[in-house]
Amino acid sequence: MKRTPFLLAFIFSISLGATGAADTRPKLILDADTANEIDDLYAIVRILKQEKFEVLGLNSAQWFHYLGERDSVQASQKLNEDLLEILDRKDLPALLGSAEPMGRPWGGNEPKNSVAARFIIEQAKAMPDGEKLNVVCIGASTNLASAIKLAPEIAPKIRAHLLGFRYDFEKGIWNKSEFNIRRDLNAADYLLNKHDLELHIMTATVSGDLKVDRDQFFADQEKMGELGQYLTARWIEHAPEAKRWTMWDLALVIALIHPELTREIEVITPPENFERQVFLYDSIDAEAMIEDYRKTVLPR
Repeated sequence: MKRTPFLLAFIFSISLGATGAADTRPKLILDADTANEIDDLYAIVRILKQEKFEVLGLNSAQWFHYLGERDSVQASQKLNEDLLEILDRKDLPALLGSAEPMGRPWGGNEPKNSVAARFIIEQAKAMPDGEKLNVVCIGASTNLASAIKLAPEIAPKIRAHLLGFRYDFEKGIWNKSEFNIRRDLNAADYLLNKHDLELHIMTATVSGDLKVDRDQFFADQEKMGELGQYLTARWIEHAPEAKRWTMWDLALVIALIHPELTREIEVITPPENFERQVFLYDSIDAEAMIEDYRKTVLPR
C-alpha cells in the first residue's frame, strides 16, 4: 500500500499520543510461551502495569514441539489475546510466533519466519540511532533468534533479555539442560554466539528463588475482578495440587522494572560458544519482588 503524506502524518500523530510529545521511554517487546505454565500470565500482567517501558507488542512462543505438541504457540496466542482483552489493552498487538524451534533437532540455525519475528525486525529497524529495542524472552527464544538471523543488521539495535540456563556461580559453569533452553537450544546458542548482541540472562538458578503462596495470591485475586478470576481459574486448571509456585518469568520482568532489587555481573559465555562477555543476574530480592507485584496489581 502506498503511504500518502496524510497517512504518514496520521501514523506519526498516533505515535505522539495525547500530549503531542513522542514517547521517549525505552521500547520493549515481550515474548512469552504463556500456555506453558502459570507464571507467564503474572509476568504479562506486571509488564502491562508499569510506566518505565513502552510496550510495543506481545509475542507468542512455542514449546514442546519435539514432543509433537505443534499447537503450543497457538495455545499461548489464545491466552495472550485473552489477557489483552481483560486488561483493556486490545490496542497492543498480539503477534503469533513460530510453531517450531530454530534449525533442526540435531542443530543448525535456519530461522523460522513468523509474524512475531518480522515484528521484532520492523521495530528494531525503527529505533533511533543510539537507542536499543528491549526484547524479553520468558520462553524459548525462537522468535528473537530467527529475527536476527533473518536480518543480522538489527543485532546491535537490540538489548536481549533471556530467561533460561542454570549457572554455578562458584565454579563458573553453565548448564543448558533447563526447560526454556531445551525448548530451542539452537536459538539459545545462536544468541550466545552473536558477538554484537547485548545479552542479559536471568537463570533458573536465581529466578527459582521467587516462590509464592497460592492461598495468598488467590485471596488477592478475589479483589481483582475479572483479571483475578482469570488468573485463579488458570492456576486451578494448570496445577490444581500446587500450593506454591515458582514465578520464574515474573522475576525477570520485575528485574527490568526495578533493577535495584537485583544484581548483575559479567561472565564469559560457555566454552563451546563464541567467547564474549554477557550479563547474568546473580541475585534477586524475592520478598521485595512479591511485595512489588501485589502492591501493583491489587486495587487501591
